[in-house]
Amino acid sequence: MIKLSDREIEKYSRQILIEKIGIKGQEKIKNSSILLIGCGGLGTSAAQYLTMAGVGKIKIIDSDKVELSNLNRQTLLFEEDIGNKKTVSILKNLKKINPHATLEIVNAKIQKNNIKKLLQNHNIILDCTDNFKSRYLINKFCINNKKILVSAAIQSFDVQAFALSPWKGKKNPCYECIFPNTNTNHQLNCDEMGIVAPIAGLGGVLQAILTINIILGTKNEIFREFLSFDCFNRNFRKIRIVKNPTCKICKD
Repeated sequence: MIKLSDREIEKYSRQILIEKIGIKGQEKIKNSSILLIGCGGLGTSAAQYLTMAGVGKIKIIDSDKVELSNLNRQTLLFEEDIGNKKTVSILKNLKKINPHATLEIVNAKIQKNNIKKLLQNHNIILDCTDNFKSRYLINKFCINNKKILVSAAIQSFDVQAFALSPWKGKKNPCYECIFPNTNTNHQLNCDEMGIVAPIAGLGGVLQAILTINIILGTKNEIFREFLSFDCFNRNFRKIRIVKNPTCKICKD
């Protein structure tokens, strides 16, 4: 395990002070490797806070270019970045936050023919996409290759977030246990339904928090919790979720 430098100890001193983290926990964070798919409101926020927390290796995958309409909710992107690849602009700004982190970008869209090559070397995958097709594909890959999946969804004033790892416990569900694939699912994205700027940030922050919990070695219960936040009515719920015994994707 790579140790913290004196500079890193000073930089992350406020985290190290926390009993649940300490030096050993911060070293776990430094030695972790995260893969993040999607550079929208979720992805940019999650990437920013995981980098600020001291994650040592982050790989980001996205194929889009920066548009003006992105800037009200996607952190790390500015008007000067319009027209550029999102990954390139985000990389530039993440390096300013943590120049010692190993940061990798891939300008691609996750598909069946490239998912194994792009995801196989990382144990924790953050799904920051905005469509069911990609989420089902990522979920299936994570199950088949025993990767931990941290997912979130945002719309209007609503946020959902959860971590999934079906093989770590008989009761742990996968994504399709929660959202069965009926081939008729259609989720309206931000372009169609809209999103309040802080909601996008909150979704990414929740993903970052769940990820840090997993890195530090949280209890298995985290993989059976569905977090739902109705920000307009200020209602936060933690719902217990379990494996669907008839699920064709994660059944034993």
